Amino acid sequence: MGIQGPQVLMPGRRDVIVVGGGPAGLLAARDLASAGFSATVLEEHDQIGVPVHCTGVLGVDAFDELELPRETILQTAHAARFISADGSSLVIDHDRVRAAIIDRGAFDAALAASASVAGAEILTGCRVRQIDVTSDGVSVSTAAGMLQSRACVIACGANYRFNRRLGLGLPRAFVHSAQREVPFQETDHVEVYLGRQIAAGGFGWLVPFCRGGSSYARVGVMCESRARAAFKQLSQRIGARFEIATEWGEPRVKILPLAPVTRTWSTRVLAVGDAAGLVKATTGGGIYFGLLSGKIAAEVLGGALRDDRLSASRLRDYERRWRARLWPEIRAGLAFRTMAARLNDRAIDAVIELGRVDGIVPLLKHTADFNWHGAAARSLLRHPSFRRVVFSSIWS
Repeated sequence: MGIQGPQVLMPGRRDVIVVGGGPAGLLAARDLASAGFSATVLEEHDQIGVPVHCTGVLGVDAFDELELPRETILQTAHAARFISADGSSLVIDHDRVRAAIIDRGAFDAALAASASVAGAEILTGCRVRQIDVTSDGVSVSTAAGMLQSRACVIACGANYRFNRRLGLGLPRAFVHSAQREVPFQETDHVEVYLGRQIAAGGFGWLVPFCRGGSSYARVGVMCESRARAAFKQLSQRIGARFEIATEWGEPRVKILPLAPVTRTWSTRVLAVGDAAGLVKATTGGGIYFGLLSGKIAAEVLGGALRDDRLSASRLRDYERRWRARLWPEIRAGLAFRTMAARLNDRAIDAVIELGRVDGIVPLLKHTADFNWHGAAARSLLRHPSFRRVVFSSIWS
């Protein structure tokens, strides 16, 4: 149906309104439209994919699994350098584990185009003011007017202004992040910066890539608080490491969920992606879990719409299904993150040293999967030397 501005509100009741035009919502809309349902996506920004909200790294396997636009891959990476507080580092390189660094704006735009080709209606510059659910349907109020639907998918990212009214609740854990894309010299690996001075309770990153013949990097931090200050510390550390000036200006700051909301379903409503708190707890990365949740939501809603049974008890099947697929990963990630956030810099240095001398790297290579961190997290938590470092840090 095409991508249109908010001045064009087609009359009639939709099967589904999707609030938010990020990957999770767009994939849900694409799959629902492909199944023959009328779906409208409401995106508050004037352009799909702008502004960019994330680092844009996704395991390559997801592109075939979910029919994603490969043309948006800028390059792939199979190695990462982990740099500890004392400057020592460890490279983990595995050809089997490949990550795609994507042009996130182009990625979202391509998903929107595929949803539109499937028959979905996409309205940009259309901020939702209120969502009301009755026994008969869903009313969605926007600046351009009122829209009606049989069901609604909440896909508006880490923005929980509708959750209380809809009975969904909030994530029980959050972190702060700051990121900026900058021109940068060519460098071999993704770099991960560890240490409480850089990012207390989290980490910093440098993700290099090329676009249009020029070299760039996405530089960012995830931390417990004061993300702007942490970003400044990280940029100074990178400047010293590469012997360059890093006057990069203000980063884009965002709060990220690390755990699911209280519930992701209610009568006629499902929440997906960051709006549901469905992210990798180890990193806060939300693209892959968001896409999976959008796919599951479309499957559950499709059946409910065909049967005209959109009660809370029917839609609860969505949460059962994503929990079966994602909860073991989220639970392992939360356990690992809770432990890792308590490590002091001396312990982090010791973990890097363990990686060089005590067999952790082969263990990680055996269990590593970019989209699924649970096996690697569990293997580390069971490793005796790693556990000794952790307990020494906690009880010192």
